[in-house]
Amino acid sequence: MKLIIAEKPSLARNIAAGIGKFNNRQGYMENSEYIITWAFGHLFSLADAEAYLDKAYKPGDKVRWTLDNLPCFPPQFKYVLRGDEGVARQFSIIRSLCRRPDVDTVINAGDADREGEIIVRLCMIKSGVAGKSLKRLWLPDQTPETVAAALKEMKDESEYENLANEGFARTYIDWLYGINLTRYATIKSGQLLRVGRVVVPIVKAIYDRDREIENFVQREYYVNASNEETNGEEVELVSKEQF
Repeated sequence: MKLIIAEKPSLARNIAAGIGKFNNRQGYMENSEYIITWAFGHLFSLADAEAYLDKAYKPGDKVRWTLDNLPCFPPQFKYVLRGDEGVARQFSIIRSLCRRPDVDTVINAGDADREGEIIVRLCMIKSGVAGKSLKRLWLPDQTPETVAAALKEMKDESEYENLANEGFARTYIDWLYGINLTRYATIKSGQLLRVGRVVVPIVKAIYDRDREIENFVQREYYVNASNEETNGEEVELVSKEQF
């Protein structure tokens, strides 16, 4: 049997449409040759900084941020299952399917990008797929014809190591940047200040635009413009250059 792990339920349905008839089970679909199951996007997330301290914290414990724990550079990053009952139930299904004795091939059907690669790869790693043949189903689009063709052209999962490394590197950098600078800025300022790879440039762009509006000075200018008729319709053409 070949087990396909899709990144999300909609992708699983599209893959099933490209293969043929399936019987619906709890959390997966199955026919005589394939089993298709799915994640819900990211089932795993990087553990918080407290996971790397000597003291053991339990869920719900109050944690006080301190400069003594900064900077935090884990020797090896830890992933934890997201705290959601539905996520835990679905991962349990994925893990049990990966370990089925009749499953000899496990197929990564994450989206065709670095994030999709590591979303499903993490499920495979955490499930335990040693001894299985590992393949990658690459689907830039998801028509039945494309799915059928891609299943015949699958490559070994090992050929996507660099793509996975890109995905993990971005995830680790985001964590290091966000965890360390958010905590440092918050401790120093006395109020929660979120710092991240994405949020910082967005806030900067909003700030710059607000400053432009505040400092706007009305002035008169001229531009080149013309009205051109095309197919009976008049189209106004205006140059962006101001004089």
